[in-house]
Amino acid sequence: MTNDQSVPPGIDTRLPHSARMYDYWLGGSSNFAADRALGQAFEQAIPSIRTMARENRRFLGRAVRYMAGEAGIRQFLDIGTGVPAAGDTHSVTAIVAPDSRVVCVDNDPIVQAHAQAHAESLTTDDGTARTVYLKADLRRPDELLAAPALTAALDLDRPVGLLLVAVLMLVTDEDDPWAHVATLLDALPPGSHVAITHPSQDFNPSAMADVVRAAEQGRMTLVPRGRGQVERFFGDWEPVDPGIVPVMSWHPESEPPTDPNAAYYWAGVARKNP
Repeated sequence: MTNDQSVPPGIDTRLPHSARMYDYWLGGSSNFAADRALGQAFEQAIPSIRTMARENRRFLGRAVRYMAGEAGIRQFLDIGTGVPAAGDTHSVTAIVAPDSRVVCVDNDPIVQAHAQAHAESLTTDDGTARTVYLKADLRRPDELLAAPALTAALDLDRPVGLLLVAVLMLVTDEDDPWAHVATLLDALPPGSHVAITHPSQDFNPSAMADVVRAAEQGRMTLVPRGRGQVERFFGDWEPVDPGIVPVMSWHPESEPPTDPNAAYYWAGVARKNP
């Protein structure tokens, strides 16, 4: 929506939003002037930021394919899903596991607007909802888990694929994101998997510091975290080989990347054992 005069109700375009910034970096049109301005400020600090956004999206696809294929999971909870686009959870499961149910969670009304606009593509042949979009907040996991849209779509007695891709950096340490993630993990049964990516200062401290300053000026929370802090999010779940690694190194589809540290994200998938 680069035509900023066409704004769905309930969307504040004066402040940038992470989902719409990702849409901008991925070449989408569901973004506004504030999103593009902060996105460009990030690019000044990290010229490869668009590549990093694409690598996150590619990791999401690989993680979903692993969960649906190797683990046989058929229900997914994608928190911080962002604007629907090629390579998202809905489009991947439609190809690799079309009988899956997906709940996509985001706090941006534009996600709901897209869900309504594409309602037909989100249903099965018999008219039942295959993908549900839920407006909720990661910082209130109990409310999220109890939402009627979620409980109607997912059976929490069966394994779930939980996706937390490029979202946890939006929660401050003071808000204790580890506790919120632990609540989500505790609610899922054995056999469930969680996939996480998280930006880190470990790869390029000065560039990440510049990005954090740009985020502060744009009144957006952005908290990069070191590998040890990212590892804490997985709790006692068993890491899937190769563990927590640079995002480009997790199950690459072809040859290993020449420079796996070129995208400044840690990534991993873990399984909940009995």
